[in-house]
Amino acid sequence: MGHWMAAKDKYRTERFTVMKTKRNIALAAFGLAVGTVLIVTQAAWSDRNHQAYKLEGAWIAKVVGAPLQWTYALVPDSSGRSASISGSIQVHIPPAVVAPGLFADLEYNSPIVGEIVMTGRDTTKFTAVWYGMKKGYPFNQIVCIGVNSGWTKFTGPGQSEGTHHLAFYDPSADADGDGLPDPGAVPALCLPASSTLDTRVSMLQPCIPAP
Repeated sequence: MGHWMAAKDKYRTERFTVMKTKRNIALAAFGLAVGTVLIVTQAAWSDRNHQAYKLEGAWIAKVVGAPLQWTYALVPDSSGRSASISGSIQVHIPPAVVAPGLFADLEYNSPIVGEIVMTGRDTTKFTAVWYGMKKGYPFNQIVCIGVNSGWTKFTGPGQSEGTHHLAFYDPSADADGDGLPDPGAVPALCLPASSTLDTRVSMLQPCIPAP
C-alpha cells in the first residue's frame, strides 16, 4: 500500500512539473510574441515618424507677397537627415533697390550652394550662399556675398513653407578667403525675414500637339 501511495504521489508531482513547464513555455512564447509585435509596431511608427518627409527632390520657392523666385535641388546624404543644396535665383531684388547705391555694380548672381538639416519630423534649418557678380576682364568680380539662413516646415507631400533671413556682405568680410563671411562680420545689408511657399517638382503630363 505504501509503495502504491508513493508511486501515486510521484506521478502527481511529475505531472504537475510537466504542466508547469508547459505553462511556462506557453507564457514565454506569448510574451515573445507580444514583445515582437510591440517592437515591429514601434519600428513601423518610428519609420513613418522619421521618414514621412525627406530632404530630396527639386523645388520651386516663391516669396509670399513679392514676385521673387528661386529654384533648388536637395541631394541627401546616407542618413537622409541632411542634404546639400544647389540652385539658382530666377527673380531677385538687387540690394541697391533697398539701399540705394549699395553694390550698384552687381550684374548677375552665381548659383546657390548650401546645407539643410532635419530638426524634427517635419522641420529643418538651412544656410545657403551665393555671390553677386560683375563681368570683368580678365576675370569676373565678386561684388557681394549673399547668405540666406532660416528654417522650413513641411506642410504636406511636396509642400513646405520657409522663413528666410537674407544678408549681403562686402567681399572684404571674407578676410581669410574661404568664400564665406568671417565669424562676427557685420553684413552691409540685413533684410527683414521673408516667407516662401515651396513646391516640389513632380511628374507632369507631356504636351501633345493638337491634330
